[in-house]
Amino acid sequence: MKSLERYIILNAIDRLWQEHLYAMDALREGVYLRGYAQKDPLIEYKTEAFDMFTDLMVNIKSEVLNNLFRSTSNLQAFETFLSTLPQFLLREHGPGTTSSGPVPGPTTLGRRSEPSGAVAGNGQADGDGSEVTLDLAPVRREMPKVGRNEPCPCGSGKKFKNCCGRTA
Repeated sequence: MKSLERYIILNAIDRLWQEHLYAMDALREGVYLRGYAQKDPLIEYKTEAFDMFTDLMVNIKSEVLNNLFRSTSNLQAFETFLSTLPQFLLREHGPGTTSSGPVPGPTTLGRRSEPSGAVAGNGQADGDGSEVTLDLAPVRREMPKVGRNEPCPCGSGKKFKNCCGRTA
């Protein structure tokens, strides 16, 4: 079972990484056209590359999970596979999990859930496949905002942009 898992994981990473490199090459070839739209090609390349990398990570996770769960030949093998997974993986990222742990049995075989990177908020999904969102309170500033050219509030006598604002 371990060799099968290793083969599936390495095969998915290898194939998807090669596709990612080809896509990055195509992006590098065509990003100069963004200059005609009055956009900085370097900034556009960085943002597109980051989006492509996050998509790559999500695709690797979903491909590995899809192939691993397809490789289990029967229900008994599936249950032994779930029992050998580390507990933190079962609680956080496993399909068909609830707050009390995995739901073994045939109900988890037919259910498809979102990959962990595609879930909004905290990367966890409910047992029914719906997304979990977090309601975060806005961050409030305790002191009034300091302008770039105003004296630094730390008392150094320098402008804020040359003192504490340099690290901000």
